[in-house]
Amino acid sequence: MKLLLSGLSPETNLDTLRERMSHFGPVGTIEVIREGDPDTPWFIVELDLPPGAANDVARRIDGIYFHDRFIHARVLLHG
Repeated sequence: MKLLLSGLSPETNLDTLRERMSHFGPVGTIEVIREGDPDTPWFIVELDLPPGAANDVARRIDGIYFHDRFIHARVLLHG
């Protein structure tokens, strides 16, 4: 499943993000979407998880305060 993460810094290190997300399951691709406001990119993280587990991960990390920012996480149902 793919998770959409917002609220991370535009300077977010993808290797660090991959390492941290790997605590929840195997990480596939990470795509950065910078269109729109360059100070608030979106990160699409592909995790090898079934839908229920992906929802649990999104709920666990949604709203976390990290590096002076609130992280938001949602499961992408399509894509």
